[in-house]
Amino acid sequence: MKKFSANNRNGAMLHLYGKQVKVDGSSLVNVPFTTGKDLEIIVTVTPGQHTIEGIFESTETVGTKTRSIRTEKLSFNLTVEVRHSYSVALYFHSAEERANYYNGQTGKAILEMPLTISEGSDYIKAYIIVYREEKSL
Repeated sequence: MKKFSANNRNGAMLHLYGKQVKVDGSSLVNVPFTTGKDLEIIVTVTPGQHTIEGIFESTETVGTKTRSIRTEKLSFNLTVEVRHSYSVALYFHSAEERANYYNGQTGKAILEMPLTISEGSDYIKAYIIVYREEKSL
């Protein structure tokens, strides 16, 4: 990861937690990328606006019940700055709720997309949130 960061320091780094990811309509074969743990895909893009596509997943345990959700393929625009790192993931709680829970230690939410996902007869709220890490690369 450190070598990948060093080789791509003139761009912005996206940590995407999803599957079937595309950047600007192109599969990852045309974008510098590496993989991290779990579903993490790390790509480097030029500064500016990009279109991100993918299927995002998350799991939450409430009491003794575990629920997993997966989105349909989503597409959204994201503007990034050089030498910054961003994480793009699916969460069960809003950016504000997460910031309160983690005492503000969540990075800066630059995009929040609320989703309503139906699972049987229950409605589950979820969010795609993009955080910009406070430290530069």
